[in-house]
Amino acid sequence: MTLNTYQALKMPPSLAHKVYSAETVRSQEPLAAEQAAVPMYDLMERAGAAAFDCLKQAFPKTKRILVLAGHGNNGGDGFVVARLAKAGGMHVTLCLVGDINKLTPDTTTARKKWLDCGGTVGSWPQPDQAFDLIVDAMLGTGIQGKVREPYQIAITWVNQSSLPVLSIDLPSGLNADTGAPCGEAVRASHTISFVGVKSGLVTGRGKGHCGQLHFTDLGIGNTFNTLAKPVAMTIGFDNLASLPRRAISSHKGDHGKLLCIGGGPGLAGAMRLCAEAALRSGAGLVKVLCHPSCRTLVAQGRPEIMLADEEDYQVLFDWADGFAIGPGLGQSDWAKTLFTQLISYQQRRQKPMVLDADGLNLLANLPAKLAATALITPHPAEAARLLECTTSAIEDDRYKAIQALADRFDAQVILKGAGSLIQSEHQCFVCQDGNPGMAVGGMGDTLTGIAAGLMIQGMPVSEVAKLAPCLHAKAADMAAEAQGERGMMASDLLPYVRTLVNR
Repeated sequence: MTLNTYQALKMPPSLAHKVYSAETVRSQEPLAAEQAAVPMYDLMERAGAAAFDCLKQAFPKTKRILVLAGHGNNGGDGFVVARLAKAGGMHVTLCLVGDINKLTPDTTTARKKWLDCGGTVGSWPQPDQAFDLIVDAMLGTGIQGKVREPYQIAITWVNQSSLPVLSIDLPSGLNADTGAPCGEAVRASHTISFVGVKSGLVTGRGKGHCGQLHFTDLGIGNTFNTLAKPVAMTIGFDNLASLPRRAISSHKGDHGKLLCIGGGPGLAGAMRLCAEAALRSGAGLVKVLCHPSCRTLVAQGRPEIMLADEEDYQVLFDWADGFAIGPGLGQSDWAKTLFTQLISYQQRRQKPMVLDADGLNLLANLPAKLAATALITPHPAEAARLLECTTSAIEDDRYKAIQALADRFDAQVILKGAGSLIQSEHQCFVCQDGNPGMAVGGMGDTLTGIAAGLMIQGMPVSEVAKLAPCLHAKAADMAAEAQGERGMMASDLLPYVRTLVNR
């Protein structure tokens, strides 16, 4: 088939596309600076200058800023920003939230330079003044446990102020590795991260707290890149390779036969979305095995969707090149029978298969190893059922969760959500496409169809795991650009899916 050698990543990822643990950045940054012959205080000056440049670009009309500084090196960056802003003609109020007796040596130097240029250092609580912007330089990657006072009070005040916020390195109070708030965390408008992007900034709740994320390597990226090992890589549709052109002599049988299983009583819509998404992704033939009560509704207005009428499931399974199971399936005896027979078949034959929705719920009740040819696509609640934990536990550490899912089921995994995580052949990726308009019923069904449609055209499942969520999210971004995020429906993505698979 034409896609059996497809490789999603069209070029080696740059440093900006790699994400690291906080400990990796802390331990390797000094070594990278030493090898690059850059003193650590110079890095602080570079960080402050980069943050100030970001401030000017993101908030060009800002005249009055409040800098909230901690006593660590993050606070030192804030002192540098304050000094540069003052030199640039802005009215700057700097408030030290941290303990002046615990200033790091480099932060002490930055504080002195701020004072030498005529700046003053206030203490928390902040002056009762009007500001255009808050620069958050309170807490960095070293936070342990819950945020304590006075930082907790300061963070709450920032979030209640309704002012735009620029966070330095990461929003104060955010766990740099997981993106989970440590009790309280700043909700930034923009965040600028240094040297290496921290893994918690690009997925789940962390992505929501960061606002627009910026990155600079402070001039030591080449040396850092050789020393540090990332925990994941960020990808987007525009970073991935285009699909190869089809042979002029190709026919429908060359592009795969997909059997979609689902559509229980009252749930025809989910299966219709799945089947049509598979066709729009380029599948040659799509057949639906649904409950008899849903047959007419699934195919209505879309004659290209075939309906299965064979009673012998083995015949159907043999016909198909791959499967999509779960959208609208339900958990009735009919659904359980279909599910158990397909899982047994797939374990023997190892054809490509996507499991979503009730396919995952049934899998949770019947724990079974799958295969590398299987792709599971849970949202956090489904992941929690699969791992027998709470949804909060999944969101508290999405990286740990997706690794556990891959280990338990021996499958490729897409953990959906803001910054969807992808576990593919023992590597973790983070999808950076997508928008809040996708928070609507049916989106998962379209993703299932896209993934299954690509699979049965011959694309390796490990590559489908990377391409499908990025294609799906990019289509949603195009739909949002055309008509806005609010009111988006899953079916709105289908014309853009077709455009993207032909790009």
